[in-house]
This record gives sequence, structure tokens and C-alpha cells, in this order.
Amino acid sequence: MGAQRARPPHTTAGLAAAAPRRLVAQLVRRARDLGKASGAGAPPFAPERLAARCGIVRVERAPVPEGARIRAHEPARDGGPRWVLTIHPALPPHTPQWNGAFACALARTLLPPEARGGVADALVEIGAAELLLPMHAFRAEAARTDLTMDGVRELAMRFAAPIRLTVRQWLRAGTWRGFALLWREEDGVLRLRWRAVSPGARLPRTAVIGAPAAAVWSDGSRLYATHRTGRPQHRVEEVRTGAGSAWWFARFGVVRDHIWTPAPRTERAVLALVALG
Repeated sequence: MGAQRARPPHTTAGLAAAAPRRLVAQLVRRARDLGKASGAGAPPFAPERLAARCGIVRVERAPVPEGARIRAHEPARDGGPRWVLTIHPALPPHTPQWNGAFACALARTLLPPEARGGVADALVEIGAAELLLPMHAFRAEAARTDLTMDGVRELAMRFAAPIRLTVRQWLRAGTWRGFALLWREEDGVLRLRWRAVSPGARLPRTAVIGAPAAAVWSDGSRLYATHRTGRPQHRVEEVRTGAGSAWWFARFGVVRDHIWTPAPRTERAVLALVALG
């Protein structure tokens, strides 16, 4: 089948789309109301300011694989839920990694009871992004920022947030439409390990978590060159959709994403930002 620029007819939704829109709207509304009640005006927005409002009664330090974790505490007298938040001792306080893990734990306290499994995981990142990068403050900053790797880093630094939460909120802000794909090296092969999608956009069915780069990119040389040299690159790329070919304008850049990595190690990954027409 020849190359086509239209959206491929057979696609699968991205991670965020795994959560029903009703649950996404409910969670974002709760996170937004929490932020407004805290009274904070300008970034960065420390997640600790919201802990009590989320029912957190104690914060403790102990090794947990996901960086931060909540567990149920005895209910309050009014019957409301209360939680103990455990955060990994290797996470330095008030860093983007700390903030990301803390915000993800807080977002779990806001989940509706019916959220389970992958839907819950998708909602957690959406909620954490709204807590750390509240849309009322973020959208204007994002609109003034160029869609480049430097732009992503600038926004992340301004809000003291991890790269992936920053990108997820940028996609939700609607100042550009497309995808974000995070690739990590495993045994010499770059594999897709995280993805985010603009509301209403859909990924090709080849872009599944764990897919090797060759399953998505017809020519992965620039992706691998970015990982090897650390130099950002951008150009129109031919991609495999599972139903033919399509063309994406892609930007590649090396990032060090630690949102789920409590150990103080550097983990190179390549972030691909894909802007759709």
C-alpha cells in the first residue's frame, strides 16, 4: 500500500484514552478544585501543600519501588478516607522527581472507586499533571513556549515537574496536537516504554508499549543517533501504522526521566514529539 498522510484507519487509543472521558473529567475537576483551594498563585506548585486536603495524615520515608505509595489509615471520625504516604529515601525533596512521585501518590487518593488497573494508572498521570502543572497557570506558559526539546525542559523546570507529566499536560493544553513517545534501550534495542496522546488523537496500532523502534519507524537511524550522541534532531519521518505508511513531523531529544525511578541513577531515553497537521 502506498504512503498516505491521512490518519491510518486502524488505530488504537493511547494510554490516556484508556480512561473513559467521564472519569478523566471528574478527576481533573477534583484536582483543579484542590489547587484553587490551596491558594497558590505562581509556579512551581509544591504538592505537599495539598497533602492534608487529600487526607494524608503522615508522610514517611521508606524504600518503595514506585517512588511513592499511599496506604489506608484508620478513617476519620466523619468517615472520610485517610492515608499514609511513603516516599523513597533516595528521592531528594522538592526536586522534579520528588514532586512527580508525590503528586502521583496524591492523585491516587482522588481516583473514583471504579478506576482499576490500566485505567487507574492512566488517570494517575493525568491527575498528577493537573496537580503539579495546573492548567490555569500552565496553558499561558505553554502557549509562549516553542515546541522543542529545550521548550519541554524549560516548562518542566518552571513547574519543577518531571518531563513526562509536563508533556502530558502540554498535550492536554491543546496548543499543539500529536503524540509523545518515550524510547528506552534494552539489550541494544530502543523500545517504546511510555506514550501520551492529545485528546481525540489516536496512535497507530504498531505503537504498543514494548514495541521495538523498527516496528514504528521505517528508518530508525535518527532515533538511534539521538540516543547515541545526545543531539536533538527533527524531520519528517515515515512510520509503519499496521495498515500502510504515514508521515509524521517528529522531534527527537534525549531526556532523563525519573518519575518511576527512585534510585539515583541516570537513565537515558529518547523522547519523540510528533506534531500532527
